[in-house]
Amino acid sequence: MVNLTEIMRQKDDRAFAQLLNRIRTKKKTDPLSVDDAALLTQAVAEFKDCPPDVLHIFATNKEVDAHNAATVTALRLQVVNIPAEDYRKDPRTGGMVILTDLKGNSRDLPDNIQAAQGARVMVTRNLDTEDGIVNGTFGTIANIVPIAGCGPTTVKLIGLQLDNPTAGQKFRRKIAGATDDLVYIERFEEQMSKRGVVRRQFPMKLAFGCTAHKVQGMTMKSAVVCLKRVFESGMAYVALSRTTSLEGLRIIDFEEKKIYADPNVTTAMENMSHASFRSTRPLLHFVKSAEHAAPTLTVVHHNAEGLPPHMEDLKSHHELGLADVLCVTETHLSGSFVSPKFQLEGYDMFARNRHVSYTNRVDMATKDGGGVAVYCRSSLQAEARRYFHDVTDLEFSVVKVESPVRALIAAVYRPPNLGLDTFLPNMQSLLDSLETMDCQPVVVCGDFNEDLLSRGKKAIRELFHSRGYSQLVSAATTEKQTLIDHIYISRPELCLQSGVLQTYHSYHVPVYCILTSSAVGASALFVVE
Repeated sequence: MVNLTEIMRQKDDRAFAQLLNRIRTKKKTDPLSVDDAALLTQAVAEFKDCPPDVLHIFATNKEVDAHNAATVTALRLQVVNIPAEDYRKDPRTGGMVILTDLKGNSRDLPDNIQAAQGARVMVTRNLDTEDGIVNGTFGTIANIVPIAGCGPTTVKLIGLQLDNPTAGQKFRRKIAGATDDLVYIERFEEQMSKRGVVRRQFPMKLAFGCTAHKVQGMTMKSAVVCLKRVFESGMAYVALSRTTSLEGLRIIDFEEKKIYADPNVTTAMENMSHASFRSTRPLLHFVKSAEHAAPTLTVVHHNAEGLPPHMEDLKSHHELGLADVLCVTETHLSGSFVSPKFQLEGYDMFARNRHVSYTNRVDMATKDGGGVAVYCRSSLQAEARRYFHDVTDLEFSVVKVESPVRALIAAVYRPPNLGLDTFLPNMQSLLDSLETMDCQPVVVCGDFNEDLLSRGKKAIRELFHSRGYSQLVSAATTEKQTLIDHIYISRPELCLQSGVLQTYHSYHVPVYCILTSSAVGASALFVVE
């Protein structure tokens, strides 16, 4: 849990914001404090005194429907009833048969829409998410366009003045010669809950009133909240917290006992571990806050689960771009040519695909997937080593960095179906070769598919420990809370910081370490997980 410190919706009404924070965790058996009760009482009003054009928030759909119908009548709007058009395929002829008087359920498009100029409505389907026409978009009917020659009740288009003036750019100017800038909605077609029935209807409903569930996430200047039929925890809080200030809130049928939170939420929050932005963005924090007397080298390993689907994710990640050396396993590349689209700007790429990694295991060489790549920042003095004596069946890539920090970095991928009888001898041969290159520290990172958080013998870790290496990662590195992405280092005293990063596109999280050139510079070693 990371605590945010600024409330945006009620940032200009601090007293109201603090009140809402208290009722957010109020137990059902606890009374409101005298001050909180007095503050809420300021917003209590009679229904007749509430402006009809302000959104009314209720607990149930029945209350919403009744309020919408009553408001249409009270405003004396000239209503056009628009029934749904329902069809079913005739199994004998294959043609579509028109159905009449069919009743849908709450998940279906409405049976009938009371459309009228000046009526408040809400779109009920995602028509174009990029253009802002989504389920929950509010607007006012400004034009009703009938089908030519079919009478005023046969509606072709409904023109809306949306509350969001920038939404619906693709839905404007639907009428030839029209100069208005309304958003025009057509009938929407979808399968009904009744099997085999297709319904065509305008995807909207009256919205003078709305349920508390529907307004979650919304922000408005004014609202009328009815607490009469609130039936579950948290519902009153959601409804009361939609307005930006207490001044814009009106409460009808006020009942203090309807304001309460689920005690399980409070218990869960009390037991939830606290995190900080330092631990969620460790590399960014390190770059911004640290002043180093000695140069550093940041090494990151990430199992990307395929560069083809995730190259853009790597390019736009908030911290991967801070790596001096980015080691990627499971590149899923093939062939001897690497397309320019898999290059990273400002980096040199050294890739070794699966098919060239296996000499004796043809069964592995011909499988799809796998592969290793190392991206080195172009400003580094670095060279790649791809082939070593006696390393015949191992997916790996090695880069030697001379400056600004001297280090030997190897990226390794062990597929889950590659047995230890093949992997361990090849890994040992690679370590033998790395030691002969006379370059320290040696960093070996990768996905080893050996869970260090589970019980049992850890043959890979034991191999590295027997050669004097330390493993730097202690937190889970996968969604299943396993630790299979490791970083082994021959000189742990040269590591300033290590840990895991956060990502959203892979089953694996990246792991990293920050190296320095001297043990003196690393005297303030700390680990961020």
